[in-house]
Parts: sequence; structure tokens; C-alpha cells
Amino acid sequence: MRIGVVGVGGGGSALADALVADDAARADGYLAAAVALDTDAGALASLDGVAEDHRHLLGAVHVDGEGTAGDADLAAEIAREERPELRAAVDAVPVGSVDATLVCAALGGGTGAAVAPAVADLLDQLTGSPVYAVGVLPGTEEAGGDGGAVGVGDPARVKGGAGDGRGDEGAEADALDGPDRPLDSNAAGAVRALAAACDDLVLADLDVWRAAGAPYAAAWPRLDADVAARLGALFAAGEASDPVPERVLDASELGNTLGAGGVSVLGAAGTAVDNGRREGVVGGLLDRIAGADDPEVDEGEAVSAAANAARKAVTHRLSLACDPTSASRAAVVFHAPPAWLSRRGLERARGIVEDETGVPQIRWGDLPDPRADEFRVTVLLAGVTDCDRLDDLGDAIDPTRLG
Repeated sequence: MRIGVVGVGGGGSALADALVADDAARADGYLAAAVALDTDAGALASLDGVAEDHRHLLGAVHVDGEGTAGDADLAAEIAREERPELRAAVDAVPVGSVDATLVCAALGGGTGAAVAPAVADLLDQLTGSPVYAVGVLPGTEEAGGDGGAVGVGDPARVKGGAGDGRGDEGAEADALDGPDRPLDSNAAGAVRALAAACDDLVLADLDVWRAAGAPYAAAWPRLDADVAARLGALFAAGEASDPVPERVLDASELGNTLGAGGVSVLGAAGTAVDNGRREGVVGGLLDRIAGADDPEVDEGEAVSAAANAARKAVTHRLSLACDPTSASRAAVVFHAPPAWLSRRGLERARGIVEDETGVPQIRWGDLPDPRADEFRVTVLLAGVTDCDRLDDLGDAIDPTRLG
């Protein structure tokens, strides 16, 4: 699936940056263009992958490049007043040559919560292709916050004073004297607005990536890289050409999966495998000169690797804790060295996903990669309706009424 990406706010822009990096690392790219929109000039300047001319500062008159400090009402005002600027910014996405557009946002901050739905609505009017969103829910113990504009390891993003979402003791202490920034309230409103504006909303919960008792700052880069890798596997599966997959999960199948309504959740897990490549710099050079032999793989080991990864992906490695059996549709991508993609192993892995979700006729594709060092399974669960985290967000959100 060929996509365009628009990152909104600090967290959304950082995730768009991670998608650029993921795309660059793959043999078959899926990313047509990436755009970043933010009210924080420092956060925009700290990006690595999004081209400078595709970074757009919003609300300079209102906030002078300092961000909205979690004020969703102010961000909504900026979005209304600067709609022509929003349209000019998203013009960088070649809507006529992409299969879909993805809007990324951290939903606890003001800019992500309020501007991302406006961007999604605008894209829906400009293109006939689907518009999807991926939203990051704030941590349940996060203090204040700009929804991820900070805490991603770059000092330029760790600014803004009280309650900036760092999740460490200093930020929490500062938040006591800072403005009231209702992260859950912002997120609850953004979930409803994005679900209404998009063809599908994929959610990730920051708490999934936070180690027990650790600062939230360390969780943000892990989430960015992991969510980008999961999305990248799904998008890249339809673009793979060498080696040729046994079965391609193309844009139409992925789009049909994402058209379930409600919210979607990503799962992924891997089992280490031998790819037959030599180790070290010299070994890699020899592989490139003389070629690398495919490893001899025992059928039983291939089946076991596929089954173990599939079970973990759908039960223990979800981007948002939910009941897998409440999903109405599912898609799976198997990424591994070609020798490990045995037909019996793939059948066993698909059977596990079917058993754990109750979804018949799982859509699937394989992504053979001679360089891979694990058998990795990526799962998309769409139309999820049973999720305690959504119920706990502000006024209880009923996932069955989203979309």
C-alpha cells in the first residue's frame, strides 16, 4: 500500500519521522510523502526524516512557536483560522498517486487532539482515497503534557515548562504549579473526532511501552519505532517484489480490513531465526560478493517459530489492551527469511490467529526478506469493540459507536 503521511503535533510528527526511517530501511518502500504540522517550532526543528520544506509551523500569531501547552480549545481555534495554511501544507501529499493517507497524532496534547481531526476532514475532501489515523493515547499516570511533543530524547522537545508530559519526577512536580492540562479529556474528544473524520482509527497506548515505574520519556521513542515498524510491515507487504511473496496482502485487502469501523489495534512479535548470513563487516562483504546460501531449515522448527510469534502477537503484544475476540476483521503479515516461510508454518500461524480472534478468513500476506533475523508476525485487528482503556477515558467511549 502506497501511503502519504501527515504528522500533527509533536507526538504525531515524531511518529511520522519514525515512518520515514522505517521506509528508508526497507527494500521495498511504501511512503510517497511525509508532512509535519506543529505549533512548536523547536519540535519541528528536531525532526530528522521529514524534509524541511515539508515542516509547517501553525499558530505563530497565537503562540509564537511555543506550542499550545495542551490547550485543545486554542488549537481548535488555530485550525479554524488557518485552514488555508493546512490545505497548503497537505498539498505536498500526492493524493492522486497514493492508496491512502495516514494522519498521525498523540491525542493527549492540544495540537494533536484538535488539529488532527481538522486535517483528516480536509484530506477526506481533497482525495477520493481512504484517510486513516493512528492516535497515541496518553499514559494513565502522565503529568500534564503536550501529548508527546517532548520526551522523545531530543532537548529541543523537552521545553515548555510545567506538565510537559515527560512523566518524570521533575515534570510531575512542575505540573503542580502549571496549567490544568486534561490529557484524558483531550484524548477522549480526539478519539471521537478522528473516528468520525477517518475511515479507520488505529490506537496505541503509551502505557504499553512504558516499563513499570519508569519515566514516560523513555517510552516515547520505543513507541515511535515499534508502531512505525508494525505499520510499515502492513504497508510494505503489498509493495514487495524481490523475493516474490507467496501471497501478497495488497492495498485493497488491507483497505477492506480497515473498513470495519470502530477502532483498530496492532500486534507484533518475533522469534529469532538463522538467516544464513555471515557475521561482522567481513562476513557481510563476503555475502555481497559471493552470495549467501539459504539456511537449511527443519520443517518442525519453521512451524514452531511461526506459531510462537503468532500467538504472542495476538495475545501479548497489542498496541492497545483489548479482547481480541471482539475484533470483526483481521489481517496478518509474516516477515522472515524465505527458507523459514514454510506453507505448513503459515497455515499453523493463521490458524492460531483465527482461534484467538474468532475471525474467519483472515487476510494475510508474506514478506520474504533474506536479511531478516527473526520470524516476525504483525497482526491488524479491526473493528475492536471491547477495550477497558477506552471506557476509562473521560466520559466512557463506546467503541461500538465509533466509525
